[in-house]
Parts: sequence; C-alpha cells; structure tokens
Amino acid sequence: MPILISRTEKYILLFVFVVLMSAGFSSCRQKPHYQANISDVEIPPIEIKRYDEVLFSIDPTNLRQELEPYYAEYYLFLGEELNTPSGQQQLYDYLTDPFIKEVYADTQAVWSDLSSLEEKLTLAFRYFAFHFPELPIPNIYSYISGIDFDSPVYYRDGNVVIGLDMFLGQDYHYYDRLRIPVFKRVRFTPDAAPVELMRTIGRDFIHQSAHQPDNLLDIMIQEGKLLYFLDAMYPTFGDSLKIYYSSEHIAWAEENEGQSWAYMLNNEMLYTTDRQLIQKLTGDAPFTGPFSGESAPRMGVYIGWQIVREYMRRQQEVTLQQLLFSDVDSREILSQSRYRP
Repeated sequence: MPILISRTEKYILLFVFVVLMSAGFSSCRQKPHYQANISDVEIPPIEIKRYDEVLFSIDPTNLRQELEPYYAEYYLFLGEELNTPSGQQQLYDYLTDPFIKEVYADTQAVWSDLSSLEEKLTLAFRYFAFHFPELPIPNIYSYISGIDFDSPVYYRDGNVVIGLDMFLGQDYHYYDRLRIPVFKRVRFTPDAAPVELMRTIGRDFIHQSAHQPDNLLDIMIQEGKLLYFLDAMYPTFGDSLKIYYSSEHIAWAEENEGQSWAYMLNNEMLYTTDRQLIQKLTGDAPFTGPFSGESAPRMGVYIGWQIVREYMRRQQEVTLQQLLFSDVDSREILSQSRYRP
C-alpha cells in the first residue's frame, strides 16, 4: 500500500533535501580533494637553526675559537674550511663586509622572530609526513645569502637552507638597486618564505624522475605536479600565493583558461620543442607572451596545474608519491585528466 504524505510534509522534505545537498556541496568546497586528514599525524615542532644569528654574534677577529662550540651543529656551513687560513679569511671578509652587515640588520628587522614561519612549516611537514611517511623531516637552517635571488632556498642531503634576506618584501631597497625585475620580486615577501621552502623540496623530488621534459606539454605537466605538491602541503593557502599571481591575474586566468587552451591546441603548440616559445608560455615574465599584455603570466604553467588537478581528482588511487616519482607520460596524464576547461 503506498505511503501518502501531505503537501506540507512534501515541502518539509524538499527543504531538508535542499539543506543537506547544500551542506554537502559546501563541505566539498571547503575540503579540496588534495587535502589529507592529518589529525593522527604528529611531528616534533619545526625549529629553524639560526646560523645567521650565531655567525653575527661572534667576534670576527677570533673566528676559530668562537665558532668551536657551534662547529658540529653548523658543519654544513663551516666544514673543514674553518680549519684553513683561506677559509677563515673568506669568513672574516663576509662578516666584515658593510653590505652584508647592512643586509643582516635589515633582515633582523623583519625576521627577529621565526615562530610564525616555524608554525606554518610544522603544519606543512605534517602533511609531508602523511604523504611521505618513510622520509625524514629535513633539518632547516637560516643564513644571509647576500641577496642570492637565483637560489633563495636550497635543499641538499636532507638539509634545507633558507636565505632570510630574500624574503624582506618586494619593495626592499636592495632588490631595486640590484635591478631585480618587479615581476620577480612578488616571491620575495615574508609570506612567500614557507611556500618557497616547500617548493624547493618538491622540485628536487620531481627532478629525481628519470623522465626529462623535452616539449611544452612535458614542462606544463612537470610544473603542474610541483604546484599540486604545494596544494598538498598547503591546502588552505590561496592559489595566488602558490603561483605568485595577483588577484587580477587569477581572475584573468580563470576567465581566459578555455581560450588560452584552445589557442595552444589550434596552433599545435603542445608538443613544440621551440625553447623560445616554451619560455614565453611558462617562464617568468609580467605576462604570457603569445597572449595580451594584460594576461596572467606563465599561463602554460597555470593550465598544466589544472590538468594535474583534474588528473588527480579522477585518479583517486594515485598517491602524491606516485605522481611525483613515476614516469607516467604527460600525454597519458592529459588523456586521463579529461581536461576540458
């Protein structure tokens, strides 16, 4: 016998259904598919070893004796050179250089306290431990690079070294004096420090793959994997910070993603090996060369990111490790992503 319900009961059921569906959609929006549950993942809080503060607290005329208590902890920097006259002279010249001393003072004005950076890194490395449980958490050191804008962070043998002087804000006067292009300085802000640190680790992982990119699509997918790694390490960070877009760039990229993709397909660009064209589509610049001067930069990278996101959304069984370390062909990733902007 059929169950009869009144019109009022129908409205109530319809209302409940809409509310539940809305809550479900809201939940999906709030928790991206790349966000892992790390509630059971605990690691020791990240503590950055401040080589910069140790070095600038000593008497440079008495290097050997004053650095002896720190020799084992900072062997990565001091090495055997501290025991040689040439090594001691090089370190003395560094510590007494007026430019280096000024940069250190400016860095201390911004980075006297690293607790906020350490908290963000602790959270990121909890996600790291979830995705790479067999890998140790690296040691992290800070130093003064002397405005080494090509390598603000480097990762070597389980150690990460971050030049704090490369994250003083895009308007820092020495960035301007050294004529670093404005479009590059967007990644030299304090907020960018934790992102650049994890980006450096992710790039090292991706470069361990035996597959070497040789065409545009390969590079798009490789860069997309790196940005997806950042998605997984910082799932609550906005896209702007991961790819260094302004809000205007994000809006342009989202609005013109389909047209940009169509342009690349129609002009048979995906498998080009033309290095100049690849650079225009994926390299650092104020905008993407083949598009308008108002376009977002690195649109090839942005699209590669969206392809990888779609691939991972559809291939739920693929782990982050498999994405980064496997040699799955970029064409296969594109095909399996069913990317349709």
